[in-house]
Amino acid sequence: MIDTSFQISSASNVPLGQRRPMPVFANAFDVTQIPVKAYEQYDVMTPDVESVRWRHRIVERLQNHEAPRVFRLCLFDGKSILYSAAPLDLPDGTSGNYTLVVPGKGRVTVKVARVAGETVTFDDLKRFLTGNISDQTPKVSVALNLLQFIIRQAPNLKYPNNGRAYFTSGGSKDLRGGLQLFRGFFQSVRPAIGRVLVNIDISAAAMYKPGPFVDIALEVLNIRGNARALSYKKHSKEWNILSQFFRNVLVDIKLPKKTVTKKIVGLVEAAGRFPFTQEQEDGSSLPTTVAEYYYKTYNIRLSFPDIIGIELSRGSGKNTVIPAELCTVAAGQRYTRKLPQNMTSMMVDFSKFRPEKRLEMIVGQKGDRVQPPTLEYATSPYIRDAGMEISEKPITIQGQLLKPPTIFYGNRQSADVNNGAWNITRQHLHSPEIIRAWAVVDYSLRLDQNVIKAFMDTLEQCCIARGMCVRAKPSYKRGSGVGSVDRDIKEACSLALVSAGAPPGYNKPPEIVLVILPQSAAEIRQDVKRAGDVTLGVSTQCVREDNIAKFSGRQLDQYCNNIAIKINARLTGVNSIPSSPAYDWFIKEDFMFFGADVGHPGPGVQNKPSVASVVFSYDRYGVKYSAISRVQQPRQERIGELGPMVYDAITRYGKVNGKAPRRLMFFRDGLSEGEYVGVGELEFQDIKEAVRRVWAEVKLRDPPPLITYLIVGKRHHVRFFPKNPQDGDRKSGNVQAGFVASEGIANPIAKDFYLLSHGGILGSWCTVCAAMFRLTDYVWPFPASRPAHYIVLKDEIFNFDIKPIQEVAFTLCHAYVSATRSVSIPAPVYYADKVCARAEYHFDATLRYLDGDGATVASSNTCEKQSFNLSQWRSGYAQTHSSMLARMFFA
Repeated sequence: MIDTSFQISSASNVPLGQRRPMPVFANAFDVTQIPVKAYEQYDVMTPDVESVRWRHRIVERLQNHEAPRVFRLCLFDGKSILYSAAPLDLPDGTSGNYTLVVPGKGRVTVKVARVAGETVTFDDLKRFLTGNISDQTPKVSVALNLLQFIIRQAPNLKYPNNGRAYFTSGGSKDLRGGLQLFRGFFQSVRPAIGRVLVNIDISAAAMYKPGPFVDIALEVLNIRGNARALSYKKHSKEWNILSQFFRNVLVDIKLPKKTVTKKIVGLVEAAGRFPFTQEQEDGSSLPTTVAEYYYKTYNIRLSFPDIIGIELSRGSGKNTVIPAELCTVAAGQRYTRKLPQNMTSMMVDFSKFRPEKRLEMIVGQKGDRVQPPTLEYATSPYIRDAGMEISEKPITIQGQLLKPPTIFYGNRQSADVNNGAWNITRQHLHSPEIIRAWAVVDYSLRLDQNVIKAFMDTLEQCCIARGMCVRAKPSYKRGSGVGSVDRDIKEACSLALVSAGAPPGYNKPPEIVLVILPQSAAEIRQDVKRAGDVTLGVSTQCVREDNIAKFSGRQLDQYCNNIAIKINARLTGVNSIPSSPAYDWFIKEDFMFFGADVGHPGPGVQNKPSVASVVFSYDRYGVKYSAISRVQQPRQERIGELGPMVYDAITRYGKVNGKAPRRLMFFRDGLSEGEYVGVGELEFQDIKEAVRRVWAEVKLRDPPPLITYLIVGKRHHVRFFPKNPQDGDRKSGNVQAGFVASEGIANPIAKDFYLLSHGGILGSWCTVCAAMFRLTDYVWPFPASRPAHYIVLKDEIFNFDIKPIQEVAFTLCHAYVSATRSVSIPAPVYYADKVCARAEYHFDATLRYLDGDGATVASSNTCEKQSFNLSQWRSGYAQTHSSMLARMFFA
């Protein structure tokens, strides 16, 4: 029976599934009046100041203290450009020098000079929005950037910020460990067809806790009130923790007549005893110590001369050493490194809000502890001076709700999909595999062997219930721990083959090695995955002892079912097949789905490479994938070896299927808007060149495949909220899975759409979210249903008919083999993310890829690029074992 709540809509010659209209609110606000003023540009030159933070303070000093009549309503980009709606009355007409004293910095010289050229107007932007200009020209881009500065200037001068978002202490939370959480707001101007929107979202940031350095250091180490405990030796465990935590942190140094603010570059042991020579008035030098210097110069007697101090400068053998007890961690500093796991969970708890509450916070009410930008726009002097007006009400979007695909299991039995989730309890897998031999390696600390046996019996029963054939009981080996994992797995494989009755000389590994890990065992897990994926070529599945211990009954069955479907996929089995009209049309021709991503080292890390990954389907249903990865220069977003990687993928596809693909659908993760034209266009040409190379070498007479290249964006702040409560998910209140929108919020220069493919769970933070943010970008969006943003850059298959592309993408979100619910991005993109994240298993241990202390971290105020030895990283990066190429070890 057809569900009449859906309306069938056809597009070109591609059949479509059913969809129905659904209105929603979006967290975007109309710019009802674009500024009419023209702005002049000025260079702000501060040769001795490179820090963005200090540049902002200098301009604020000019505006509010030194020359307010000249600079009062100027807009500063945080780097070197100042915008003014009226000519500045500078001392020399078009330029001027200013000497000012900045608290914490001292005397600074600033030169401001008029930039020769045209003034910035909004005329081209208006023509761009109405379609009279088809491309986003430099003038349009400059006008949009200027709108960003206009809306952000007032809050960014008042609050800690990262340029795009600002944060306040209202409703803050103490994390302990020297950190606290602030709430705040992200705001960004975005062009849409016929309109300009301001995208506003609530965010949170981890902040360094302000206060005495000694107190913060003790808190970081979880030591109570004993300052003398900080007398650590260089490179001790505690020293390394503090050195990493405080690197590049600003501290206020309080002296009798002044306070200066400086950045920590290192630590010094026994700072009060630190010896140096002090130049005397007669030109001679006398040896002294830091403690003696502070007593003689400032009459300050150090209470703790034997504890660590801070180092402010390096070079030429000279150090500036400050006793820790004189330092205070400055307020308003964001923590941009990776949060510890226990703090990550606290961040998630801090961010739990139902969608209706989230929208309430964005729209705001007078009297809120943290005022949203919507209530500040009407009073912002910069917005008022520009003549700009912004609506206080969020826009309404008319989207559509796609009918979910059908999920087929064995014997063409289908599962009922409800808001992105389904149950496989009574299902047989589509193509279940055979387990002839398997092994257990046990590294647990507390589990009894009877508990492990009961768990393995339940897992075996679940595998059989899902249709898999299990021909032998698993062998058991007690693991020895870190340093012996390779040997443990080799021995476990031998025991498994003996237990399964393999004939002498049989040298294939068992189907799966299940490894039981203690609760914290990152090193063992790394060794297990490296042994399985790279060294030995055997499929591994890790489980944690706390999960085995805490689950029982139906929960244990569910846990074991989840493990069973992972095992089946890693043995080249097929769990289920997604089906929708557009998807089925696409796979009627020989095809390949691709997912691609680039994983980068952490913020500021310069001496570690980026890793590029490409995954590709090689079966007739689009559910079996293989992976290729390569090492490239740090922070290079373009996939440098994409051509050879796509060549290898098509070649492997040909060997498996005995024919060439006719359609390639390429999902590219991670490109920003500024990279669409440059990186996206070049990568599309790399794919084309790889196809030409294959066709030439194999001498194929068939026409080359048609290619569709899409960018899948996840790092954005667009959110949707049900306008009608009945359209929301009953449990979470989020918009239902399958919602798609383009009209009213679409990009003027590209075919794009937003697709919410997964069901929302209040306060959830799934593994794909962790992959999205690499757990380092701590301007955290609050957990809520986040749509993926799809940009169709090139489309030879559908001819830019957007609806079938939406349906194929939505269907692929139900094809992730390790879950029985839809995921937030198409499966090939998800896999590419995970392959990048698994790079750590491929690097030689001597390269210290995972060692935080082995990383060279660039300070935030330098643009110097260090030389990078890519060849040593490539030689130290082992490729996946040949026997694992067809196995989805990354799922």
